[in-house]
Amino acid sequence: MWDVAIVGAGPSGSVAAYLLAKKGYKTLILDKNSFPRHKPCGGGITLKAGRLLNEIGLPIEPVDAFHKEVLVKGFGLEIEVRAGSGEYAIAVVRRDLFDKRLLDEAISEGAVFKRARVLGVRREGDKIKLIGVNETSKVVVGADGANSIVAVTSGLRSHWSREDIILAIEGVSRPYEKLTFMVDAAPYGYGWIFPREKDSNVGVGGMLEKSKEIKRSFDQLASRYEVMRAHSWIIPIGGHDKSIAGKSIFLVGDAAGLADPLTGEGLYYAIRSSLEVSESLEYEEPELEYRKRMEPVIRELKEKRRAAKIIMPRIKFFFKLFVAYPEIAERYMLTSIGRVEFRDFWKWSISKLPRALIREKLGI
Repeated sequence: MWDVAIVGAGPSGSVAAYLLAKKGYKTLILDKNSFPRHKPCGGGITLKAGRLLNEIGLPIEPVDAFHKEVLVKGFGLEIEVRAGSGEYAIAVVRRDLFDKRLLDEAISEGAVFKRARVLGVRREGDKIKLIGVNETSKVVVGADGANSIVAVTSGLRSHWSREDIILAIEGVSRPYEKLTFMVDAAPYGYGWIFPREKDSNVGVGGMLEKSKEIKRSFDQLASRYEVMRAHSWIIPIGGHDKSIAGKSIFLVGDAAGLADPLTGEGLYYAIRSSLEVSESLEYEEPELEYRKRMEPVIRELKEKRRAAKIIMPRIKFFFKLFVAYPEIAERYMLTSIGRVEFRDFWKWSISKLPRALIREKLGI
């Protein structure tokens, strides 16, 4: 019997396996895929996420490109924000190579990887049976993505509702110069261009309830930027009001619905939740400890969800104000690199809206 079995070998699963194996836990990591494998994703890593990886001893490798400048445009307007000295705004990786590197790091610390499809989990006395594979474990970590089998079969949550899901579609185009977000490219979402060494990841994302419009938006973007379509995927953003742990079962990353409701970014939350699980298992009541440690994260995601409901339907209005008052955009970047808490940014930006509105209307 294993001390910990981790279902899913993406970033959240591999980070958890790395940390737990390093602590001496007999750790098994299971995934239905062999690695490297293609993973639909823009591949953007914020400085905040990169620094957290470095803090726990994992390299951000391999990186195709580091971007200090971010161009945000839409509705005939644009604004550029720049990271500070010695910092980057976003590092762009190819997820097949990046995920494989993290898995290799976990294996190097003693975690055992097994390619297998887990069909569910079932408690049997003081152990947990992994259905579909001949394995049992004292603890199970569900790192199996948006459609988590661990989450549903354990009873921690049911399937996501439509309003809890972002639909994203990505493709590959020629290398562009600037990392760009296009706020008018998709309804209740945005488009992006993430330049890499030899090409660019280009795509759109928005709320699933607008799926037909999002697909049309991608077709328009693909025509404009000569994009070859690759894949679509879903990003769950509803973890702020769902259970993330219970009876020796823990959910991390997308399995727990821990993605940013404003941007869809999930890698920071995948890494953070895996770190907190690894620390929580040292305590007498690990489920309670994990929930406690994740409280600041859950609170931040709740605040961002509320902000998204205000901003997204009125993105043209808000973007015009951001352009008129560039400090709002600059401070938002500080939240993505971990210098400013989102709650503080939101309160500050709301206080600046009257002045931004005057600037936008009067040009002063």
